[in-house]
Amino acid sequence: MSVIARRIAAVPVRTSVETWRAIADLLAPTTSAARQQLDAVTNVGAMLVAEEYTALTPVIVQPASGARIRIYTVHGEDAIDAQAYEQPLASWPLDQPGWAISLPCGAVDLDEVRAALVGHPAFAVRDVADGIEAGQGDPQAAGAAALIIDLEEMSRP
Repeated sequence: MSVIARRIAAVPVRTSVETWRAIADLLAPTTSAARQQLDAVTNVGAMLVAEEYTALTPVIVQPASGARIRIYTVHGEDAIDAQAYEQPLASWPLDQPGWAISLPCGAVDLDEVRAALVGHPAFAVRDVADGIEAGQGDPQAAGAAALIIDLEEMSRP
């Protein structure tokens, strides 16, 4: 299974609400039904960004078809540089019904976030301590060889 990753600049480049909107812009056009659902959970998404749960554990987007998408947020001084490297996706991954989004959350906020998402069945929440569960695009869980990229080696002259 293919996995695509994107990094979105967050605080201080954008507020947490603006960051969630940037994530929504990446996933669906503004006039779509999917975008309405993303907009409906803006408060939850913004809170997860503000708490920086999305910095180390991604938002996982499972489109109805195609590659899974992992979206991380970048915070602090690194966010300033990250904004210049943001890339759009090749298509709108939420253009077909049947998609799902898994949101990372700290244990202290799990119950509150689950309660806030009750009316939004396309969204699930998971504990950041659990990381990315098997079956969510983890190649090691599927028995495939893991690809490890040494970024320091790539930047050597």
